[in-house]
Amino acid sequence: MLRKLLFFLSFFFSIGLFAQDSISFKSIRPKPKKKDSITLTSRDYKRISIFRDTTAVDTTLTLKAMYRQNPIRRDMFAYVPFQNMGQTYTSLAYDYRSVGISPDFGMRGNRFYFSQAQQIPYFYLPTPMIEFSFKSGISQGQMLQSFFSANLTPEFNLFIRYNALRSLGDYKNILSSVGSFSAGFSYYSKNKKYLAMTHYANEEVNRQENGGLLYPEQFGQGDDQFRNRARLDVALSGVNSEENLKRYFLQHQYNFLPASHREGGSEILLKHQVEYQSRNYYHSQSEMASNGVLGQSFTLKSLRDKHSLRELTNRLGAELSLPYLGKTFLYGKSYFYNYFAKGIFVDNNGNFIPHQIKNTDYGIGVQWKKNYKGFAINAQGEQMILGKLLGTEIAGDLSYTFDEKNKVIAGVNVTSKMPNFNFLLYQSDYKNYNWYHLDDFSKENIQTIYGSAYTQWGNLSLDITNINNYTYFQLQPASSGEKNQSKPAQYTGNIQYLKLVGEREFRLGKWGLENTLMYQQVLQDNANVFNVPSLTTRNTLYFTTFMFKKAMFLQTGFTFKYFTNYYAYEYNPLLADFQLQTQEKIGNYSVTDFFLNAKVRTMRIFFTVEHLEALLGKYNYYAAPNQPYRDWKVRLGIIWYFFK
Repeated sequence: MLRKLLFFLSFFFSIGLFAQDSISFKSIRPKPKKKDSITLTSRDYKRISIFRDTTAVDTTLTLKAMYRQNPIRRDMFAYVPFQNMGQTYTSLAYDYRSVGISPDFGMRGNRFYFSQAQQIPYFYLPTPMIEFSFKSGISQGQMLQSFFSANLTPEFNLFIRYNALRSLGDYKNILSSVGSFSAGFSYYSKNKKYLAMTHYANEEVNRQENGGLLYPEQFGQGDDQFRNRARLDVALSGVNSEENLKRYFLQHQYNFLPASHREGGSEILLKHQVEYQSRNYYHSQSEMASNGVLGQSFTLKSLRDKHSLRELTNRLGAELSLPYLGKTFLYGKSYFYNYFAKGIFVDNNGNFIPHQIKNTDYGIGVQWKKNYKGFAINAQGEQMILGKLLGTEIAGDLSYTFDEKNKVIAGVNVTSKMPNFNFLLYQSDYKNYNWYHLDDFSKENIQTIYGSAYTQWGNLSLDITNINNYTYFQLQPASSGEKNQSKPAQYTGNIQYLKLVGEREFRLGKWGLENTLMYQQVLQDNANVFNVPSLTTRNTLYFTTFMFKKAMFLQTGFTFKYFTNYYAYEYNPLLADFQLQTQEKIGNYSVTDFFLNAKVRTMRIFFTVEHLEALLGKYNYYAAPNQPYRDWKVRLGIIWYFFK
């Protein structure tokens, strides 16, 4: 095994050194004269958001890069992954700094693998750029993400991204498949009057569902016959869930002021944003569960539940930018939505349950931004005034930047919105999963105040949130021989939620210790409907050095993660969502990973031995009730950029 690993790493190192010397791309820049010298670095390659925020493409090897080396491509400190790559995650904390005023589709178990329009980046590149990202799967399979972008002219950039994941997993019936494709372009006219950003996205999650362990004691007792996890009995077989998304997005603006009148940043802009999105969720089952896991059904044959959402959002307005007044954007908004199930349902009392929520809501909004001597003010408000769902959001933040290493920010967000669509309407061939609550559920009211300090000594953030009419799935008593089944419910009291997160890194020569600590507390009048662990910590001890005459940068060490036990939400495979339970706590176990990372030019390699404690034979580690966390695994990951 060691010989194979050393050969594999040496092979990739040699490819990296060879490929980056031999591959060249055509540049949009004119060829410089011999007496000139132009040297490009990764910092010349810019990533641009739809809000016009610009960051450089990062090819450095850091702990943050290692934390983000996963299918989601973000730091998952506040989450616990299920056993197989491509499955869902248990949330250890929640963020209410930005909520939005429209209901989400629901099916929150799939949300990690679907993008939002504001998350799609655009680029400005001096030469074409290619990125590959790879990570080995669980048992069998892998993840491969590929990306290409180029500026055909200094004004026009295009990009194409394709991500694919397929992983078998160790347990029965948890095969996962995730795929996404996106393509788009940005255009900024030479006279700087017209700007357009547009993209198309097609994303899909398809996976088998096993409903968790049928007999958890088979896992906990550690018998040799069950070391092969495929031998453990699971709750469901022949079950498949699928969700797909298609999105068309365009944001463009026109500046009415000629260049001669734009001194000091003055602008008069006409701005328009349009987004169409379709989503479909399918739950299919080739054989009905005989153990009462999902309750009684209307059919003894195979079933296929379907729920769909069509959304069209238009926003049109004008922005006035003046040197001393900042930027003020006034707009009108229309939101068309059509959420529907497969047909009309009649309950046991002969009552019709509607199968559709459809309307167009209209609203207005305002945004204001102002920078002054290190201060930055952002304020916005949006109110839907006509329609069924409506909604209100008022938000703002004030920040002050001392220098490049020190910044503080404080803000507030007040939102009132209807719960997710699958709380309001759901229909299934399972008898207990049919409801309509558009008329009797109230808006969720969320108020958050927060503050953060980013300093050269460490980072600290505090969020205090109050939630009224919190909506969740609650287990209701079922017939004899069946498990309790989920029903949507609202807690009409107030929930006070405090989250405090601190980050600090200590360095001594080539050694480092990076620490992240999160403390949480919830006050809810003993209701136990909103549950989080009180303490979560992640500590990474690492060593860094250059090797081979500084041709390779090496980073190695251990990462330790722990969270206290709490009543975690249980995953429901029919809803692809999480339901409240107060019978079983998870947590109070540690996960230690060994890592050996290396960087050769623009190629980064991540070798990890995950969850060393699993070798000790104490099987108390769960990602959710009846859903074990991963056993120890050897994983390989690669991120490789190609520039000229």
